[in-house]
Amino acid sequence: MASSEETSGRTAPDRSGAALLAKLRPPVPSPYQVQRERICESVCAADFVKLVLVRAPAGFGKTTAMLQCRARLEAGGVPTAWLTLDRADNDVGRFLASLEAAFDQMRRAAGRPRARTAAGRSAGERALALIDRMAGLGGKDGRFALFLDDFEAIQDPAVTDLLWQLVEALPHGARLVLGSRWVPQRGLGRLRARGELLEIEPAELRFTAAESAAFLVRARGLALPAAAVNSLHRRTEGWATALWLASVALERRPHPEAFIAGFSGTDAAIADYLLEDVFLHLPQAVRGFLLRTAVLDELSAPLCDALRAAAGEARDSAEILAWLERANLFLIPLDGAREAAGGPAAVAGGPARWYRYHSLFSDFLRAQPAAAGPDQLPAMHLAASQWFATQGRPVPAIEHALAAGDSGRALPLLRDNVDDLLAQGRMRLLARWLGSVPAGGLAAWPKLQIAQVWAVSFTRGPSDAIALLQAIDPGACEPEVQAHVRALRHMLLHMMDRFDEARAASRDDPLPLPMGYPFPDSILATSMARLAAVRGDYREARRLLALARQAVHGSDSNFNKIFSESVEGLIDLRQGRLQQALARFRVAASTMLPNRYGPTNGNAMACLLLAEALYESNHCERAERLLNVYVPLARDLGLPDQIISGHIVLARIAFERGEADQAYQWLAGLEHLGHHRSLPRLVQSALLERGRLALLQGNRHAAADALQRASDPDLWKTRAGVTSFANDVENVALAQLRLDLANGPAPAAREAITRELAAARRGELMRRALKLRVLQAVAWEREGDEARAREAMAETVRFCATEGFVRIVADEGAVARRLAAQAVQDAGDTLPAAYAQRLLQACAPERSAEQAAAPQAAPTRAALPEPLTPKEEKVLHLLAEGFSNVAMAERLFVSETTVRTHLRNISAKLRASNRTQAVAIARQLGLL
Repeated sequence: MASSEETSGRTAPDRSGAALLAKLRPPVPSPYQVQRERICESVCAADFVKLVLVRAPAGFGKTTAMLQCRARLEAGGVPTAWLTLDRADNDVGRFLASLEAAFDQMRRAAGRPRARTAAGRSAGERALALIDRMAGLGGKDGRFALFLDDFEAIQDPAVTDLLWQLVEALPHGARLVLGSRWVPQRGLGRLRARGELLEIEPAELRFTAAESAAFLVRARGLALPAAAVNSLHRRTEGWATALWLASVALERRPHPEAFIAGFSGTDAAIADYLLEDVFLHLPQAVRGFLLRTAVLDELSAPLCDALRAAAGEARDSAEILAWLERANLFLIPLDGAREAAGGPAAVAGGPARWYRYHSLFSDFLRAQPAAAGPDQLPAMHLAASQWFATQGRPVPAIEHALAAGDSGRALPLLRDNVDDLLAQGRMRLLARWLGSVPAGGLAAWPKLQIAQVWAVSFTRGPSDAIALLQAIDPGACEPEVQAHVRALRHMLLHMMDRFDEARAASRDDPLPLPMGYPFPDSILATSMARLAAVRGDYREARRLLALARQAVHGSDSNFNKIFSESVEGLIDLRQGRLQQALARFRVAASTMLPNRYGPTNGNAMACLLLAEALYESNHCERAERLLNVYVPLARDLGLPDQIISGHIVLARIAFERGEADQAYQWLAGLEHLGHHRSLPRLVQSALLERGRLALLQGNRHAAADALQRASDPDLWKTRAGVTSFANDVENVALAQLRLDLANGPAPAAREAITRELAAARRGELMRRALKLRVLQAVAWEREGDEARAREAMAETVRFCATEGFVRIVADEGAVARRLAAQAVQDAGDTLPAAYAQRLLQACAPERSAEQAAAPQAAPTRAALPEPLTPKEEKVLHLLAEGFSNVAMAERLFVSETTVRTHLRNISAKLRASNRTQAVAIARQLGLL
């Protein structure tokens, strides 16, 4: 290729050769690409802009997105041309020659003759001629689009100035689409101010979770479970090249989950890419800055200056950070401000801007041999710790002190802030920190010892925590630590289902309540309230909850507030006040938002309870989204009720979708966890639910076997009158009644139901009473007394409507659903319309798995009353793959309402009564 000197001021003779043709030829699209619908729609709809700037670091899919936009524009009749820039285009003459060739390409595509460039013209004359040609170039409505890729190669100010002149002169409807790793330093301000600039930023180019799944599962054909896909999406942060490299590695690995769990920027393919395509092309000063600051999870100019000053380096971090941001070098702003010109908002005397490195880039930097070595690393961490401490930010100050191995600095900081950390529910953080202290390092810190017990309680479970608690001598501790010991003892015994011991501990302890220490006082009062509630003493439970709230009144103890609000919501749910319970759970779930260290344990507890209540009101998709996030945390949380309800609700949602295997898998996980944690109630609950599902499948033998195993007295050892929250509805007695009804008409079973119903009402177990009333209606129907069955169900539906209960009826199978649908029809307008619709939707006639697989009177493909539209076919395929309405809406870039409309149309055309049957019929017809 000719040099700049050879082409300056004239058209190079070889510009029509292979080199120029290669620059004008767009790259061949990858067969594995994912359609970037949102970006394409944004760019193609932006007729009002003159410049579209697609900017992102290397490997973020800029070129792919631009190719898709070009194809979309061409399909709409807009003439386009493509030009890939390189360093040789820093010469004005060469750059003009490239642009002239690109415009000629568009002219030929439009059937116009190629324009002639007179020899010997100056660059200015050629530029003016090019501007004149642009004015008459466009297709219909004067529109055209010129795509310039790799703009970061252009460094010459004369070339960039020429480009901005061309942009300013673009006729209405024409636009320039620019792909670049860098943010141009000049030329954007006026365009942005006039609304003539559209910026596609790195955040928009990152794959969404749905796009990552589409790439890995559909485009690449990898058989990955949803959890593995989500994990890889989080680790790559939607970086397209990282997903590609990971997918190549996954093709050769029989155990993808293990690879994904350890995937980082140190993996060979990622590291080689970052080293060769990014790092080695940076100036030496920038490389040194990156290696020095790699120890930081978040960066600002003053913090970076502090680290560099400790190493005797210059304090010019603000300039380097500004350069890195303009270069889009995997530097992610932690605030939304940006200067009008596109650079960092560095206002003299103003607050410092904060950034972080892309997680894979950070891993790569920390693994570089030239990074701060073992002798320098502690000094860097200590410098960061000291800086954060002076800024009143104890969490990163402690983090860096521990990373430096300086417990002498970390432990006093931790002692001074441990009360706040406990109140905030930062149990995982405390567990990690305190677990990193060398053996015996906490011996002189009794308050930190007790904090470790709290942390272990909610991360490793009550058994490990109670062993640590027993090693603390409360008699040798100050009163505050004694208060913590008392609260912990009661709570841990309760978490382990040792209710009688917990009650004895609180009764025999002579210390008064409150003891004058807000956190342990509130936890103890709330734990005692839970115990009172499982004994059925709701008045005492609510009195204790009021005391718990009073103990932390006026403080920021969000963990205590969540705990007390959640327990009162459980009491409301048990007593049939679903709407009040939902309100309390929503308040608790929103009290403490997730932080960068992950969801807090308090948040997990509240969100699990909210999911259970949402499921009860038939908001299954919202419940499932919460459970998929928080059930894994519940296993560490250690509260048996939340572990049970989370697994069972997920099993029921899966079963309702026709995924019986997945439902039984959730139950198997619950049973295994019960054996592992020595919590037999988890095992019993899994067996009871397994029996219920077996009855719905018509397998009475399997249901009887599960019930017999669940009735083992070794599984449930507690005194009579104690009913846990997770088992206030489902227990052995109710399971036996359900089995008796399945075995045929049984007046004795109906009479037993009546006795259980009276006992539930006496104990104020109104949710259980509702379930028994449903079974009573089923019993009358089994005996052939349709009138009494309808009367019983009508009364039940009327109460359910006041609170929004749906699943308590729908989960009882075909007979209960038919009676409930009849009750809704009989009630007419006396029921709230929204509730009636939800109940009817949940009670649509269900079919067994065998019936769904071989539906009666299924239409043939040719006999469909109306063929499925292309969009309905896409929805049907997503439905068959198990996607929720929300996930389908995200993938198809439509609203949930549109998805529901498509699903209704599909069911009508296939003559299907539910989602499972629709998929079965579609498979039979060859539509899938």
